[in-house]
Amino acid sequence: MKQKEKLTIMVSSTVYGVEELLERIYSLLTAYGYDVWMSHKGTVPVFSNKTTIDNCIAAVNSCDLFLGLINPNYGSVNDDEGISITHQELRKAI
Repeated sequence: MKQKEKLTIMVSSTVYGVEELLERIYSLLTAYGYDVWMSHKGTVPVFSNKTTIDNCIAAVNSCDLFLGLINPNYGSVNDDEGISITHQELRKAI
């Protein structure tokens, strides 16, 4: 019997101030057998010919499941619109 391929879940969140929470979420999801993409863990696929935001949006488009965490921190802004990467990931996922 062929083993089922792991589902990929992207966890989108700011990092600073919630590192412990992110560690727990990563451990839990990997224990359940998910392939977890999380910036905090350095597991989001990155291509050198793309910008940070382009890599993040590509990951949103490529993952099987998306978990967006909203917390009091807004996150890094890397665009002319003043919208954080996490915010853009959430908008794309929706």
